[in-house]
Amino acid sequence: MDWDLVQYLLPLSVFLLFLFCVILLINFLRLQRRYRQFMTGSNGLNLEAKLFALQRELEKVQNEIGVQERLLRKLALLLDYTFQGIGVVRFNAFQDTGGDLSFSVAFVDAQKNGVVITSIYGREEARTYAKPLQEGKSIYPLSEEEKEAIKKALAMRRKALGEKVEVDSESE
Repeated sequence: MDWDLVQYLLPLSVFLLFLFCVILLINFLRLQRRYRQFMTGSNGLNLEAKLFALQRELEKVQNEIGVQERLLRKLALLLDYTFQGIGVVRFNAFQDTGGDLSFSVAFVDAQKNGVVITSIYGREEARTYAKPLQEGKSIYPLSEEEKEAIKKALAMRRKALGEKVEVDSESE
């Protein structure tokens, strides 16, 4: 073995290892500085605390979404019982009166239940009648104006529910 060569290569190897260690130390310090910056925010909270805070906030939002979904289901059920179709027909009840002061108005919900209200105007008096509706029909006799008001209300209901509205001559 050539000891002269070892004498020259050993210090060179030690110097190269020292240089390599210095480079590694510089990289380590740079990464450590970046890590500290990453883990510490502007208000002093570290990343772990921020993640836990975000997790708690996410749980609150998910709970609120659950509450809102339950409320939306309740409102959807209630909406079925609100008037979704209104039909109005104005007419002259008597030959000697003008201005279409008599009227029939029908209110129906999603199940076609509701009421038709008719007011008949005369020179001396006005009379008002209300007839209940079940599935778009009444157990009481209906005038042509009341049938037309119900037909209009049912058409509005179908339109509100997104159903196809057909124009036909008979009432439902």
